Amino acid sequence: MKRFSILALFLLLVAAICFAQSGKPNMVIDQEIFDAGQVIRTGAPIEHVFRVKNTGDSDLNILEVKPG
Repeated sequence: MKRFSILALFLLLVAAICFAQSGKPNMVIDQEIFDAGQVIRTGAPIEHVFRVKNTGDSDLNILEVKPG
């Protein structure tokens, strides 16, 4: 009976930790599309800043960015 109580307490603790960390990230981008207009090839790079904010309650991991 004592082993069962210890096992049940351990499983309850593990479940509580899992549920406490079940938050989700939420990515908010200030501007999803950037129109550079008519581009003349001069060799100079075109730069633009996209502001990304995580409004969720978990880490937001951006693993890859592909220009479109």
